[in-house]
Amino acid sequence: MHSKNYEYYTLQALRERWGKLWKHKPHGTMGRNMMIASIRYKEWEERTGGLNNKQREQLKNLVSQYKRNNNHFDAHKHLKPGTRLVRVWKGKKYCVLVKSNGYEYYGTVYNSLSKIANEITGSKWNGWLFFGLK
Repeated sequence: MHSKNYEYYTLQALRERWGKLWKHKPHGTMGRNMMIASIRYKEWEERTGGLNNKQREQLKNLVSQYKRNNNHFDAHKHLKPGTRLVRVWKGKKYCVLVKSNGYEYYGTVYNSLSKIANEITGSKWNGWLFFGLK
């Protein structure tokens, strides 16, 4: 069964559909893509019965790990030392070298790609997203 093509729905129609499925209003700052993904998930859950007990337990454990340390999952994304990340931003090329102890950018080792992305752009970025890894 194919999902509806929600990309063509108005934001108001998406908010109404989301509210009907989740039985409360969506958060005011929820983005369009997140709302569509959430609608599709809820429709899937209603069609199939959702997650099985093993999957629910795995999800519960992941949420628990995240609550203890919200950087937990970034630490588990494995990039091999020696990998070079390249991003062109506003016409300028930026290179980061993955090291065993972090990420080297212009001779300084950072423990977070987000810090490097923020330094490059001057605004808050998810480093994994900025460098095209997410």
